[in-house]
Amino acid sequence: MTSKAKDRVPIITIGGFLGSGKTTLVNRILSQAYGKRYVVFVNDFGAINIDFEKIETIEENRISLKNGCVCCSLNDDLVAGVADFARQDIPPEAIIIEASGVSDPRALDASLDMLEAAGLTRLDTRLYVLDAYEFGQLKFEDSEYILECAALSDLVLLNKVDITPDETQAELIETFNVAAPYTGLIPTSFCSIDVSVLMSRKFDIAERAEKKQKYAILKNTDHSKQYERWGAETELLIDREKFSEFAKFLPQYCYRAKGILRFVDSPETHYLFDLVGYRATIEIAKEPLKTQLSQVVAIGAKGILNPEKIDEKFKTILHDQ
Repeated sequence: MTSKAKDRVPIITIGGFLGSGKTTLVNRILSQAYGKRYVVFVNDFGAINIDFEKIETIEENRISLKNGCVCCSLNDDLVAGVADFARQDIPPEAIIIEASGVSDPRALDASLDMLEAAGLTRLDTRLYVLDAYEFGQLKFEDSEYILECAALSDLVLLNKVDITPDETQAELIETFNVAAPYTGLIPTSFCSIDVSVLMSRKFDIAERAEKKQKYAILKNTDHSKQYERWGAETELLIDREKFSEFAKFLPQYCYRAKGILRFVDSPETHYLFDLVGYRATIEIAKEPLKTQLSQVVAIGAKGILNPEKIDEKFKTILHDQ
């Protein structure tokens, strides 16, 4: 067991609200590994853009890549999984943890403290991805929560600036500087950034401890309990035009939705659906998918997301063969 901080495996955490671009950042990190071995704990394998020729082995909760990187599901016991990698004879160069979009990244602290106390890891960087375009559309309590999390982070990526008006960006940066004066801020589009900037930063431990103590007095509720989830899957093909109507219907009930689709007019092709706020995209899957099902999930605020109404609308887009 190692004890010197410099010898411990560095951990990078990635937080951010629903649809902010966390998984896009994970994809950036994996694409810029350049021979370094990273282990990434993620919530959803399906959103990770991995070409099949890059994959060495696929297990139930783990994907090993030929460049030495590993993607693991957060469904496993996080502490046990991280400890296993940290104890390897040749440990990874870094472990990256992508927190759920509706979880408070501060909840990771207790787990990471346990690993540090065991002499296995050290917290290197807390990253937070902030959706500049959607921030102004959020409810007050959600925007306040985001600023609290950003204030506790070491570095924030102000993402989607390519579609955010300059005036809106300037107002948001001013708000951010007041709420999180000790946190670095980097504007990005599609989280486009040299990953070495994220992996080589050094942060003052005393300053981090001071920030942690300062914000411990802030309201710290279980944010995940404020949200509900809806999901559906079907073997029936989907009417493309009716799905377009369905996508316009969803934002009144949810913040975020995504899915895999098979349309009547192109049954052999899989499409990936992604909705954040009122912006929806549908694109052809870059890799072939084995599933013959169409699957859609949505996340919204408790009391606003209405599973019955969404179910009713979803049934209207199915083509009864």
